[in-house]
Formats: sequence, C-alpha cells, structure tokens
Amino acid sequence: MRYLSLLLFAFLIVGCVPDSEAPLTDPNKEQIDVSILGTWLWKDKSESGFIHIGLDKKSKLLRLIMVDFDRDEEMEASEFLGHTSLLEENRYLNLKWVHPPQDHIHGYIFVKYEVGSETLGIALMDGKVVEKAMESSSLKGKLEKDKLSYSIHITEDQKKLQGFVRRNDKALFPEMNYLHVCRF
Repeated sequence: MRYLSLLLFAFLIVGCVPDSEAPLTDPNKEQIDVSILGTWLWKDKSESGFIHIGLDKKSKLLRLIMVDFDRDEEMEASEFLGHTSLLEENRYLNLKWVHPPQDHIHGYIFVKYEVGSETLGIALMDGKVVEKAMESSSLKGKLEKDKLSYSIHITEDQKKLQGFVRRNDKALFPEMNYLHVCRF
C-alpha cells in the first residue's frame, strides 16, 4: 500500500496528476454515491493512513480527508471537496483540493473508484496518457513544465471530456489500489 500513499502525495504535490477546468458531471446534478462514505485505511510496514469520506452539509458535496503516517511517525493531511460521477458502468470522484493550498492544481482531479463489501479501490488518472492526447490534439489542455514542477491542465469542455474518458478509461486508470473499511 506504500505505492498508494506515494502515488497520491508525490503526484499531487509535484503536479503529475492532471486537473481539469470542467468536472466529468456537474455537482449536485446526480445523487452522491453514498457507498463510499466512511473511513478507509491502508497499512504496511513503512506507513499507514486513513481516508475519511463524508458529506459536507454546507456545500452539499463530499468532503474527503486523507491522513498519512510514515515510518518516522510524521503525519501529513490533505482535504478535498467533490462529488461522484457515473459514466456508463464506471464511477469517478471529481475532487477539488482544499488544503493544503496548491499553486499548480486549480481544477478537478479525477479518481476512478470501485466499492466492495470491505474495500474501496481507487485509481488516479495517468498523466502520460493525457499528455499524449493533448500532443495529438485529441484533448484540449495546457502542459506546464519547469525545473521543479510539471502540471497537466485539461481545458476540454465537459461533453468532449466525458467522451474521452469513456473511450480511454482503461488506459487512463490502469491500476486500482485497494483500501479496507475501518470499523470502529
């Protein structure tokens, strides 16, 4: 599960996970998928962590808080607001980063998810696939590269973005990592 934590923090902090101006579906248009609500955990020999997912009454969106403890017992926390989307049989989270503030991520981050009776599978969007699509002009967006960071920002309109995700789902979300339900 170390891969999951590293993937989430390293890619999001460095900016390798694409963000999008448009969500896959509009917030508050579909019902939130309540099957993802709860506390999910991962634990391995070098770290552990929790993802808490609940409803934010004020915004009527999902509130997701991720807390990670590494082997040095250093704690990192991240907070997101978002909503769920269903495109054909696939389920996605549309997340906006709330805390800590990020200079290079301004839009929605897409996470594909699967809910089992005791597990939550999550897969982040592969930036290389998005970058190639932008270079071939099959997806509108902006690539920003400098010595310390790299960001991929999707500017495609929502309908075309949905079609792109539907056609390329397997390549965009190649690896599902699983968290386990935490019962108190």
